[in-house]
Amino acid sequence: MANNYECNLKVLSPVYIGSGNEYGASEYVSAKAKNKKGELLKIFKRIDVSKYYLSLNDDEKDEFINDLSTPNFKLADFNSKIPNKYRSYFTYNNCKNNPGPNQNISEIIKTFNKAYVPGSSIKGAIKTAILYNSVDFEDIKRVLGKIKHNPRGYFLGRREYNDFINSQFSSDNFRNAAQSSIMKFLNISDSSDARKVSVYDIFSVMATNPSGNQTYARNGRTVISYLETIDRGNNLKFNLSTNFDKNIYRTLRVNDKEYLIDLDYIKESIYKFSKAYINHELEFAEENSISYLEKFYKKREKLNTPDRPMLKIGGGSGFLATTIGLKIKEHDDYNFDDYFEKVRNITRGKSYDYCFPKSRKVTFKGGYPLGWVQISFN
Repeated sequence: MANNYECNLKVLSPVYIGSGNEYGASEYVSAKAKNKKGELLKIFKRIDVSKYYLSLNDDEKDEFINDLSTPNFKLADFNSKIPNKYRSYFTYNNCKNNPGPNQNISEIIKTFNKAYVPGSSIKGAIKTAILYNSVDFEDIKRVLGKIKHNPRGYFLGRREYNDFINSQFSSDNFRNAAQSSIMKFLNISDSSDARKVSVYDIFSVMATNPSGNQTYARNGRTVISYLETIDRGNNLKFNLSTNFDKNIYRTLRVNDKEYLIDLDYIKESIYKFSKAYINHELEFAEENSISYLEKFYKKREKLNTPDRPMLKIGGGSGFLATTIGLKIKEHDDYNFDDYFEKVRNITRGKSYDYCFPKSRKVTFKGGYPLGWVQISFN
């Protein structure tokens, strides 16, 4: 028996899920466009350079190739008013600091130049929330008991770590954990296309010791990245379905894990995980005097409800949103232990003695952390 649910995903802060591609000033021009209210908005027009080049006459082609080979070439310097027929797509320009000729824009994942949220990204975030909700302190003690120490520091074998994660979703009687995982019966589609894609300039705000903050800089200059994002206010749709077959569950010996993909349990898991995560981020913002993050999370914690829970997806999610780190931290707070730092050190490397994660990626405009969405289930 299959259960199908149409779900809504409301974007609360810019979402970045990278395609692995990027482009520079030789492939776009800045322009302005009117919205439905008649307001002029800044945009970036991504140009199909090959198509545009073929439209040029021979002299223009020679000039273009010559200019293209020079350092700091900008397509806008060659022609700032390229007709829209050569445009692949456009994004809104929400940058406080516009990218320079040597600063690339990281591209979001798209199909036919339409941005969307992959179902795998939504499912991965939901799986982490389910893991958070299903793991108790006894489970944490079990995995922490596998942590070993040598002169080079703490370590946990990747196999032991993966075995622990897999044991929460799969039967111990199958060698291939993926084949016997209850999560294979939870299917999530890609989202609908995003209506508004914007480029933001992003910086990292870092905790300092004692309590305080600073922006991440190299050689005295703030490090800035430019990301295409699915912007705030987008309302997307996706489908969630679960397949229920007692005979298959029994064969795979996961019938005792069926509850993990029950819709009510999924909603409960997302809500509880987001609530804990938001509380942690509020604590980080307050302790390090980051007013814009504090403002964001105080407002959003009121939006997080059991029926319409919030979820963090995509780039900028970090250690807490993608592992069992938050549950381990709660265990430490309750038992006055320091296993969180040990596990973080195992999975990420460098250690900080005053807080972790040490930095947060934030937009210059608005001071938004990346990746927060709100989900409702119909």
